[in-house]
Amino acid sequence: MPPFADGARAGTMPTMRGMPSRRALAALAILALGAGAPAAAALRSGASTAAMPHLTAAAAAVRPGATFTLRGSGFPAAARLTLLAGPPHGRKSPIGSARTGRNGDFVATIRVRARAAAGAFVALACRDACRVRASARFRIIER
Repeated sequence: MPPFADGARAGTMPTMRGMPSRRALAALAILALGAGAPAAAALRSGASTAAMPHLTAAAAAVRPGATFTLRGSGFPAAARLTLLAGPPHGRKSPIGSARTGRNGDFVATIRVRARAAAGAFVALACRDACRVRASARFRIIER
C-alpha cells in the first residue's frame, strides 16, 4: 500500500511513542465524525455519546385544516413518545403520540385544526416526562 504524506501506511496510525491514549483516540473519533462541542463535552464528562434525538417537520409552513409530517430519529428503540405543539415560549398541548421502530426512528402525520391561529409554533417529541426530547419549528399560515 502506498504511504500517506506523513509516512504512515494505510490502516496504521502514526504515534510519537507507542499507542495513542484513549483520550487522543476519542478526540480523533469526534473530529472524524464531525461532531461538535456537545459531543466533546460529553466525552470529557464520561457521558454517553449515543445519538441525540432529532425532530424535523416536513413542511415549514402549513395551512389550517391541512396535515404535515413529523420525522424523529435518535430515540431509543420501541419507545412510546408524546407529541406536543405550541408557541415557541408558551404552553405546549398534546397533538398525538408515536412509537419508535427498532432503529429509534418514527414518522407521524399531524392534522392542524381548521380554526388554528396563524403564527410560529414548536413541535416536541417527548419521552420520559420530556427529559428526553427533540423539537422542530413550523408555521401555521393564513388560508
